[in-house]
Amino acid sequence: MAINFSSGELNEYLADLAGYKVGLALTLEELYDHLNGVEGYADIARQSEQNGIRLHSTEVESITYRLMHRVGYTEQEYDGDDTGAWRYHKYRKSGQLELYQRVCTLWIEMMPSMMEAAQKCAGGIDPSPYLERCAKAFGHTGLDMAVEQIKVLDMALRMSIISTSQGEVWGDRVTLAQLFQGAQHIAKEGAFIDQRFIDYLSVNKDRIPEMHWRRFEELTAEFFQREGFKVELGPGANDDGVDVRVWKSDSGPGATPLCLIQCKRQKAKVEKVVIKGLLADVQWEQAEYGVIVTSSTLSPGAKTTIEARGYPIRAVERDAVSRWFEQLRTPGTGIIRI
Repeated sequence: MAINFSSGELNEYLADLAGYKVGLALTLEELYDHLNGVEGYADIARQSEQNGIRLHSTEVESITYRLMHRVGYTEQEYDGDDTGAWRYHKYRKSGQLELYQRVCTLWIEMMPSMMEAAQKCAGGIDPSPYLERCAKAFGHTGLDMAVEQIKVLDMALRMSIISTSQGEVWGDRVTLAQLFQGAQHIAKEGAFIDQRFIDYLSVNKDRIPEMHWRRFEELTAEFFQREGFKVELGPGANDDGVDVRVWKSDSGPGATPLCLIQCKRQKAKVEKVVIKGLLADVQWEQAEYGVIVTSSTLSPGAKTTIEARGYPIRAVERDAVSRWFEQLRTPGTGIIRI
C-alpha cells in the first residue's frame, strides 16, 4: 500500500511521533541527522519537505523504526518482525520446538478471554493468567518462552505506525539543545537528569563527550542516587572543584561525606594536577575517598601518581561511564564498581 505525503507532512509525522513516544522535540536538521544511513532515509525526508513524496507503507515503517531507535526508544533497531518468527528457528535448533509450539498454542487459546477481560475493565491485557498456566504446565523454560511471546507483542504494538501505545506518558517535550548546549532544564523524569536524555545517550554513546558539562554532572549524581546513596549536586559554578558529594544512605545530618566527586566531561586526558586538587578536597572534608568521573581517561602520569602514592582516589573513565547507561536506561540495583 502506498502513502502520499504532501510537502512537510512526512517530517511532521516523524517529529510528532518522536514527541509523543519519546518526549523529544526535534528540529528538522536533527531529524535528518538521526535518519542518516546507506538506505537514504535522510534524503527522502529532505526531498519530502519541499516536494512531498509517495512511499510504500513498508518504507514508512522502516524510516520510523530507524528514527525510534536513534532517539532512544528502542535499544536495537526494530526489524518489523511482529510475529517473533526468529523464535521458531531458535527453538528448532535447540531441540525445543515442540515445547515452543505448545506455548504458542496456549497463547492462541487464552488470548480471546484475556482480551475480553481487558475490555470489561477498560484497561490493557493482563498476561498473568497466561504466564501462570505456562509456568505450571511447562516449567521455567516454558515461562521464559511465554515472556518472550509477550515481549514480541508489546514491541509490535509500541512500534506500529498506527498504534497509540507509547510506553511512557510524557507531560512535556525536551530538546536536544538542553542536553548538548546547556539550555536550562529542570529534570521532570529523574532526580537530577531527565530520563529521556539517558535513553537517548544509551543508543548514542558516541555523543557522551558532547554533553553539556552540567548535564554530565547531573548524570553522575543520578547514577549514585539510584545506587541508594544520599547525593548532593553542587551549584555548577564556584564549587571549589567538588561537583558531587555522596553519603551512605544511613548518614545523619552533619556527617562527613563518603566520597567527593569531580566530573570532567572533556576529550583530553585528565592530568595529575586534577588528582592532587581532588586529594586536597578529600583531606579537607575528611571524606573516605575521591572519585574522578570523566568522558575521557586518566593520563599515564595521573594513574602513576595515584598508584605510587596510594592516594584514596578512584576513577570512572569513558568505558565505565558508557556502561552506566545500560543500567540507568532501566533503573537497576547492581553493586557499584568504581
